Amino acid sequence: MTQAKPFIMLAMLAALFCAGWFTAGLYSDSQQLVIERAAAAGAEQSRRYTENMAGESARLLENKLAELSANETHTERVIRTEVVKPVFSSVCATAEYVRLFNAATDSAERTLSGQFVGPMPGNTAAPQR
Repeated sequence: MTQAKPFIMLAMLAALFCAGWFTAGLYSDSQQLVIERAAAAGAEQSRRYTENMAGESARLLENKLAELSANETHTERVIRTEVVKPVFSSVCATAEYVRLFNAATDSAERTLSGQFVGPMPGNTAAPQR
């Protein structure tokens, strides 16, 4: 039995070493699990917070747009230009006066519209657009 005692001690020492190794592995795994769960919980909380903020922002934007569209008034202005030429129905002016009046009116219209009075003199080049 004296010879078996060192082998038994060596076997017990090996068993204790294996048990310690196994226990250290379990402890490391439990620490890793705690870290992963904390990270997942933090990510979930951050996701919920971001969703709530985005939802609140969207609601505020929708309310603001609804308020703006409710207050919006559409006003369309139409500008109509009417050219009024006098028509002499009664003989209160001579033919010469009517001719001079019409010539002055045509000249004023050409001046305001920017049209030429007549064709350009000489050989002018055609405008290129």
